[in-house]
Amino acid sequence: MFMLILLGAAVAFFVVAMIMAAGSGKKGQGQSQGRSQNRSRSSSGNGQSARREDLRLPYRYADDMLFVHGDSVWTGLVLPTAIDEYLNASELQAMAEGPARGLLNLARGDRNVECHYRKVYQPITALTWAEDLNAIAWEPTDNYKAYNLRKAEYQERIGAKRERNILLVKLGSIKRNGGTGVLADGAEPFDEPGLLSGARGAADQAVSTATGVADEYLSPSVLAEWTQVAIEVHESLEGLKGTPLTREELVWLIRKPLHGDLPVPPEPVLGSRAWGPDQFDLVVDFSGENRKTHIVLHQYDEVTGEQQTSYTTTLVAANWPAETRFRQSTAWARYAAQHVDFPVEIDMRFTLIPYLKFKGRADKIRGNLVDEMNDMANSGRTPDTKLAGQVTRAQELVDDIEEHKMPGMEAQIRFTISASDVKELERRRRVLEMQFKQDLKVTLLRPTRQQWRLLQSQLPGDAPKLPIAPYLRLQEVEQLGAGLPTAGTELGDNPEQRSGKRLGWVGNLVGWAGKMPVHYSLHVGPARNDGGGLAIVGASGGGKSSLALQKFYEESESGVRCLVIDPKTDFAQMCYYLAFGAQVNDPAFASDAEQGLLGTEHSTFHPVNPEFWAETEVVDLLKGQAGVLDPWVIARDVPSGRLLAESMLRGFLGDEDYQRVRLPVIEGMATVIGRYNSAIRQAVDQGLTAREAEQSVARPTLWQVVDEVVAAYDHAVATGDREAMKDLKLAQMLLTELRTLPYARLSFAEHPQPLSSMRKRRTVITLRGFQSPASSDPRHWNPAERLAATALMAVVELGSQMLDVGYEKNPVTGEVGLRPKALFVDEAYVVTATESGRDLMRRALKQGRSYLAVTVLITQQAIDLVQIEDSEARSGGANQIHTVFAFKQKSAQEASLVAPLLGRPENDPKVIAALQELRTGVCLQRDADKRVGTVAVDLVFQEILAATDTNGTTRPARQGINPPVSVWDWTFLQEVQEDPARAAPQERPAETPAL
Repeated sequence: MFMLILLGAAVAFFVVAMIMAAGSGKKGQGQSQGRSQNRSRSSSGNGQSARREDLRLPYRYADDMLFVHGDSVWTGLVLPTAIDEYLNASELQAMAEGPARGLLNLARGDRNVECHYRKVYQPITALTWAEDLNAIAWEPTDNYKAYNLRKAEYQERIGAKRERNILLVKLGSIKRNGGTGVLADGAEPFDEPGLLSGARGAADQAVSTATGVADEYLSPSVLAEWTQVAIEVHESLEGLKGTPLTREELVWLIRKPLHGDLPVPPEPVLGSRAWGPDQFDLVVDFSGENRKTHIVLHQYDEVTGEQQTSYTTTLVAANWPAETRFRQSTAWARYAAQHVDFPVEIDMRFTLIPYLKFKGRADKIRGNLVDEMNDMANSGRTPDTKLAGQVTRAQELVDDIEEHKMPGMEAQIRFTISASDVKELERRRRVLEMQFKQDLKVTLLRPTRQQWRLLQSQLPGDAPKLPIAPYLRLQEVEQLGAGLPTAGTELGDNPEQRSGKRLGWVGNLVGWAGKMPVHYSLHVGPARNDGGGLAIVGASGGGKSSLALQKFYEESESGVRCLVIDPKTDFAQMCYYLAFGAQVNDPAFASDAEQGLLGTEHSTFHPVNPEFWAETEVVDLLKGQAGVLDPWVIARDVPSGRLLAESMLRGFLGDEDYQRVRLPVIEGMATVIGRYNSAIRQAVDQGLTAREAEQSVARPTLWQVVDEVVAAYDHAVATGDREAMKDLKLAQMLLTELRTLPYARLSFAEHPQPLSSMRKRRTVITLRGFQSPASSDPRHWNPAERLAATALMAVVELGSQMLDVGYEKNPVTGEVGLRPKALFVDEAYVVTATESGRDLMRRALKQGRSYLAVTVLITQQAIDLVQIEDSEARSGGANQIHTVFAFKQKSAQEASLVAPLLGRPENDPKVIAALQELRTGVCLQRDADKRVGTVAVDLVFQEILAATDTNGTTRPARQGINPPVSVWDWTFLQEVQEDPARAAPQERPAETPAL
């Protein structure tokens, strides 16, 4: 069978040809394939007859707004999938009512309106995703490109599919035949000469004879009028938030039923070149066998010529419960999509009936039932309870119609399943029938000898006549929405169109929401003008570190300049393993790492992946030089340094002690800043520019401030000023001691030097020996915990300033722009616990969007992040944390603190229960579109599993073998499950999603 597209100048139409054979079912019979010729023929074999039909479907025209099928004009919408997993009752009700509200706008006239709803599954073209992702990376390594390409292979290997919900609406007829449509009868656009203009001379007649297609002409003016009708229909359905069905999508929708469970090949996009009269594109080859209970579909590989076969059958909803209550778990479309282990496609043909017609039909049904009851009573028989119930329900329907003046619809719902062989097809049929009967109380029936027409009915456009009218249901329009047809599990990156511009992209694969892959990239949020923050929250052991480490690897390899504040050295350990492999288990390795000797001539340890190590820098801050955290070294300018100095001293000393020494400290700061300003003015007077003066004059230091306090105390002692001595004695004692204390000494030096500028892909700042405060409340911190927390806050300030760099030349494109950057902050609750720390985070998050720098907050405590978001909301600003991944919480109280961060109420029972029940590696995600759903994180590779292991018990075994240098040689976790011998010693294979 051939499906051909003919486009030319004003001419643009489809021709779809099919070959179907109705056979006895015996081997060797009923099979046929070849070119379409509009005729029927009979053939015989083995004494049996088989009838062959060569058919052509009348697709005449299509663009990105409408298509013509026979004499009918249709338009289509692609409906967005909405995740409903954690919606409350009122939100679910609104979701169920949405389709009805939209469709009611179509039934305001006096004519019936035909509609066609399709739920289909489109295999994800992961290769295209990987190539696109690699193309937008700033400076991708070869391994990063391979990483995405192999993840594409992984997704296709396990059959990842995307759910597509399509709504088709019949606009009317080109020939004004008085049928259904959205316009008043007789108001449809009409071209007097008709659509057919005939062949244009002998040459055109020859072409027509050769192709079996007569050239057809659609008046541009009529086309423009129908396009306007389609636009108005789309506007009336804007509440559904759908997008117009494009010609490319329409062609895929036509091809899909003809492939069953076989993949639809990525044929060239229609309209990819200029078209002239009588030019054709081959779209699909198709042949099939019409069996009694199913259709056998044959497709052929164009390269190898190999025949591929799929078996498909369609079931009809024959009997529904007399009364149904709307429940999320039993919504029929949602149930078919999420509670059946194999793909179930939905085909729902329905006709919207205006109010008066709907009322008339309901009245007639009620009257017939009442007459039947009266006849039984008059004949002395007692009406049974079933008939009495039908009368009651019919009366309730009439009353409801009269009260609300609402239109109705007549619908038939069908479910299509496909498989690679008949045995599996029959198994799936039985499972589907059983599940619907048990869980939904719905009886599914497979019509025999009607499968070909049911398959044709799935094709967009007018449906063939079906002799199964008893299964049509007359019902209220709300019944469509009650099935939650657009409910799905789609989460993650979702590019959007604003003012004709595409914002965002589809990032790296991070896991699965049900059967749907979840993709996420750090910078998609800022690209869509959302906030510059990512939060990863959860109790220890829930999997948050593995996700953070995976994102760190992916982003740094893509060219994002990454800086990590790593108190626990988890990120450093990952870098060590990927660079040095199994050498990390050597007892002497840690000593060389602490001394900064790894990879040098002074160490016995050398990288197995030199390229990775060359782009990695690990800085042990506590082993570094004093003064590296001096506030004026860290801050952007001197005024900012003064504010930071005061915050740091308050943190080091605690509020109570700081208030006692605050006045001497402020006076000391004023003195050193005044001295600095005088030096700047003198340099400018000598002819330097302001910028040159700032570069030549040393900034103030915290050491100088302490010196000033000490000098003031000495002066008070020398002059016998007892009052001044009383205030200054404590100040000089506390500040002098700070110079020698752990963590605090990093902020004091006579001549502080900044860290080297961050120019590598990865810089990890560790604080070996760092002990996180036991409490999230700063009031309960002891002196040692205050010192550690304040130092960590200073490191975060340092990190945010190191990422604040100007424009660079893109090494791939040569264009000048902002290089994407990321700051990872582990144990972030230590910073956000104080008001000054939250202020620091607010500044970093706000500036991130402007500087293309995303801050990743990894924490066990969510309350402080909620406070940051709440303060932004109260000030009228947008949320600065564009995405949240929430892992397991240990108590209901902790879960209630996380819920607002997910955009859910703190007393939401669904979310609170789910957060406490999550397995390791499973989380709740709130994406940039504020959708919330469950995600199973998928590390995909055995090597990433080993590199991200932070468990001291399992890590040595997993890191006991060298990871291959090339990602092309890495091992899928799925392969380890299938062959446990490929796992590292003493290691259990990790779980991968079952799709």
